[in-house]
Amino acid sequence: MSDPGQDPSDAAELLAALPEPDALVPADTLGELVSLPTPELRRMRNLCEEAEEGVSYARRLLQGRLDILRAALDDRDEPAAGHLLSSLPRILSDRGGHADASHARSTRVRVPPGADRYSAALDTVLAEDEAEALEERSIDDLERLVVRLGAYEHELSVRRRALFDRIDALRSELADRYKDGRADVRELLS
Repeated sequence: MSDPGQDPSDAAELLAALPEPDALVPADTLGELVSLPTPELRRMRNLCEEAEEGVSYARRLLQGRLDILRAALDDRDEPAAGHLLSSLPRILSDRGGHADASHARSTRVRVPPGADRYSAALDTVLAEDEAEALEERSIDDLERLVVRLGAYEHELSVRRRALFDRIDALRSELADRYKDGRADVRELLS
């Protein structure tokens, strides 16, 4: 079982299994994109998009576990008639968060290559099979796990934002090249 008393800063160690944005596109390279060849820009964009997909997947897994933990804590405050596991479909349902469906953003849900490494990183904090034993844990243990997973979620969000920044910069430079003729769109079709 996970040690709920571990320091939330351990989340940084868990991220070691995930792609590092600066390793894919160093921050200083972002200011020099105009000098890079178009094929290199495409390669870096593809790497960043793949990494973002993996980080987003890990973040979704993590958010599901956080939802389960929070529901377990809520159940302690106001015990429900049903068992925690029987409530999982309700807990994990995508409620959106938007009152108006026209403002909701469509999200692709895809299991990325190497998905097992993302699950393994999360399992070091709270394994999937540990959800069955949540009712046996103390409230303090559950609260510590929520803090740890919250710290991990924050780190994933920071990493995801850094990847989006790189993807946006790379796409923008590529679009500029297609607009002004420095790159030929026909290259993409061959």
